[in-house]
Amino acid sequence: MRRPFIIDCDTGTDDALMLAAAVYHDDLDIRAVTSCNGNVGEPIVANNNINLLEYFGVKIPVARGAKRPLYDRPVNEGACHGASGLGDVVIPEAKNGLVSDVIASELIYQIAVEEKGELEILVTGPMTNLALAIVQHADLPGLIKKLWFMGGAIDGGNMNNSSEFNIWVDPIAAHIVLTSGIADMTMVGLDVTMKAVMTEEDIAELRTVGTPAADFAAAMLNFMITHAEERGEGAVMHDALALGAALDPDCMTYRSCVMDVEWQGAYTAGRTCLVNRERPEMGPNIRAAVTVDTPRFRRWLVDAISKSAGRQ
Repeated sequence: MRRPFIIDCDTGTDDALMLAAAVYHDDLDIRAVTSCNGNVGEPIVANNNINLLEYFGVKIPVARGAKRPLYDRPVNEGACHGASGLGDVVIPEAKNGLVSDVIASELIYQIAVEEKGELEILVTGPMTNLALAIVQHADLPGLIKKLWFMGGAIDGGNMNNSSEFNIWVDPIAAHIVLTSGIADMTMVGLDVTMKAVMTEEDIAELRTVGTPAADFAAAMLNFMITHAEERGEGAVMHDALALGAALDPDCMTYRSCVMDVEWQGAYTAGRTCLVNRERPEMGPNIRAAVTVDTPRFRRWLVDAISKSAGRQ
């Protein structure tokens, strides 16, 4: 039985590679891709999702979502992902893209109800859409079987010394989600994803596959490596590693912990905080990745995108 799945993302470079790996996986029934402001503004994110899915040759509805975070942060205008979110890689505008007429937060709830407790959700951007759905529907946490997310870190950050971007953008949303009571949550944080780096060897292999998805992935990785200095990092697979936690969990090791998000501090809003010692009465609410087998992950990601050869 295929696993009902929603992908909620702020599609920039590594989100796009995550989608290229997800859409051909036989185990997943991707019910929707929902769009959120983050790497670039939500209208650009939604357009990227619509264009990518049609370019990849799959029919998955895209829902438009939150244009601003619940926390008072400005809308992002591109940063290291480029103005389009896809670096210097250009794909055709979709002609027959599937666009849901239901907003992301409501579509998440509708699908969760339909799936009767079997829905899994992957969030690879700020958690605004999921938080809004939880605020609007108090029964939603009990309808989510598993939540996988890229965000936060047990130690360190990339926006300041303690905050990772996805959580930093909307720490209120992350606090709502992490304390909502969702029974099974896996965090793949920045301190682990920074080790999931692709290479020129992976690009060369993808170029032999001969599909639009693999060609796109090779071009995107090439952009990330070529522009590593100005981006501040190379071909780091933050979001694809979170997908890997769902589909190849043994490529990482994990620890169970109690985690919350600081959302009130002027300088620390967005920090994911281990609170075991302060709140010993609480049981673990998060399974957090702590190490990654990078060669295994690289092999998995290239193989996942290469499955497009049998689907396009």
